[in-house]
Amino acid sequence: MARSSRLPKACDLVVTDVRGRILSERLPVGSRLASESELMEQHGLGRVTVREGLRLLERDGLIEIRRGAAGGIFVREVGIGQISETMALLFSSRDTTLREFADFRLDIEPTVARLAATHASDDQRAALTDIAGLGGDGRHVASFHELVADASGNGVHAIVLAALSSTLESQVRYDRVTAGTAARNVREHEEIAAAVAAGDPDAAESAMRRHLEAYRDFVAQLRLLDDPIIPRVHP
Repeated sequence: MARSSRLPKACDLVVTDVRGRILSERLPVGSRLASESELMEQHGLGRVTVREGLRLLERDGLIEIRRGAAGGIFVREVGIGQISETMALLFSSRDTTLREFADFRLDIEPTVARLAATHASDDQRAALTDIAGLGGDGRHVASFHELVADASGNGVHAIVLAALSSTLESQVRYDRVTAGTAARNVREHEEIAAAVAAGDPDAAESAMRRHLEAYRDFVAQLRLLDDPIIPRVHP
C-alpha cells in the first residue's frame, strides 16, 4: 500500500522535471531528452515509476517516445489538440449552448479584428485577403477567423480561438450552410480582410461585429441557439 500511494507523487517529480526543462530551456521540437535510464539515476526512481511519468508526458503531447536503435525521448510540438479535447469535455459536461458561444464571439472577436488591423504583418494581410474569397463553408470560415486572431498580435487570442475552432469543427453541420449563406460569408470576410489590409481598426471591428451578428441570426433561424454546442451522447 505504501508503494502505491507514493507512486503518483514520484511520477509527478519526473513530469515536473521534464516539463520544466522543455519550457524553461525553450527546447526546440525534436530535441533529444534524457534517457529513461538517466532519469532513473537523476531522480533515484525505479523504471516503472519513470515510465509512468513519461507516459503522462506523452499523453499530454509534450514528448514523443521512439523505439528502436535510433529511438529515445524527444520534444514534441505542442498542438491545439490537447486544449480542444479538454474544451469539448467541458462544453459537453456543462451543456454549454450555441447562444453562449455566439455571445462569446461577439464579446471577443470584434476587438480581435481591431487589433489585427493595427498589428498584422504584410504577409498576414495578404493571407487574409486570399482566404477571404476561397469559400464560405464551415472549414474556410474557421480558417479565416483563426488567421484574424493570429494577426492580432496577442498570443492568448490566437490560442483560445484556434482551440475553439478545432473543438467545434467536428460539430459543424456543413449541410446546413446554404449557397446563399456561404456567399454572404465570403462577402463579409472580404469586408473584414479589406479593413485589416487597409489598417482601419474601426472598419475591421464594425465588419466583424456585423458578421458575427449575422451568424447569430443564422443559428437563431435554425432554432439552435439553446442547443448544446456538443450534444451529449446517450447510449
